[in-house]
Amino acid sequence: MATTALQHSPMVIADQELNNLKASNGDVLPKIGLMKSSSPDLPIEELRRRYEEDGYLWIKDILDKEKVLDMREQYFRFMTENGDSGILKQGTNPRDGIFSGEDWRQFLLPGAIRVANGLKDEGVFVEKTLKAHVAHFYSEFKSDIAEPLENFVGKLAQFQDPMLLKRTLLRCNVPSGETTPVHYDQIYLRAGPPTSVTAWIPLGDCALTGGGLMYLENSVEIGKKFEADFSEKSKDLTEEERLSAFNKNMMAGGFLDRNAAVFGKFWGRRWLVAPYEAGDVVFHNPFMIHASARNESPEQAIRLATDLRFVDKAGPFDERWLFEAYQEADPNVASRQPLGSKKKTHM
Repeated sequence: MATTALQHSPMVIADQELNNLKASNGDVLPKIGLMKSSSPDLPIEELRRRYEEDGYLWIKDILDKEKVLDMREQYFRFMTENGDSGILKQGTNPRDGIFSGEDWRQFLLPGAIRVANGLKDEGVFVEKTLKAHVAHFYSEFKSDIAEPLENFVGKLAQFQDPMLLKRTLLRCNVPSGETTPVHYDQIYLRAGPPTSVTAWIPLGDCALTGGGLMYLENSVEIGKKFEADFSEKSKDLTEEERLSAFNKNMMAGGFLDRNAAVFGKFWGRRWLVAPYEAGDVVFHNPFMIHASARNESPEQAIRLATDLRFVDKAGPFDERWLFEAYQEADPNVASRQPLGSKKKTHM
């Protein structure tokens, strides 16, 4: 297995720690590298150069660690109180987020991921997930971090009027489960130009084996190629269909592939991984291809994260993201759309 630590990465990780890391579906990843980390104290010009060159920017300690861990604890308390979703092991600390060991399919996020797995949006976990996205503790957390992150993204992307989009996502990756397949974000933001910036925030520490987000190295141009191909195939569709991530030319759920190992091998690129810590944020380009790694936490810790997306309010953007996720008015939920094709891959 090819493993090479990349420039700017402050940690030294033995090769054996990278061996046998797996794609979400359980296949061993053939080529792996380490992501580059950056300090928020570096000049913004250098941070922008790294973001534009790499397609992502992993910033260490940009958020208050304790506030992030408080958010994690409140989420898992919410998911177990007043109707237990069954996600946590009985008698464990919600702040630790230790998995119960139940069938992982119960704990997939509503919408695209459940559609990709042939599941309906139903069950206690789904019901509580819908409520969690508008719960006071989550709204308060976002409100607390919105302004500093808007300011940072505004400088990074040179936005005139940076704004956090209202539609944000809370995602769980439970041990031994299959979760976020291969994709790039512009698929879901096609009603606006490809100028948005995603902030992926791990809500708690996430070791290499903890199922964190991984990025296909130097894949922005690959994402652009896919989108150009999709646009050409969809040119005869109605505008609404053309903008949909779930139109007939797309896989179910809008993804590129369910198998990140095969996808990376096909393109001859490494999957870049990282040991994330509470307080970190990864910003990425809307064409940067990414997926979740398989969670094989020895402690059976659940990986919890939130996705925030920022745009320049001074210009056009995808206004379908001005709705709270999964609520009645949200036009983006995959399970409410016509199904995409049954293709297993877009390679």
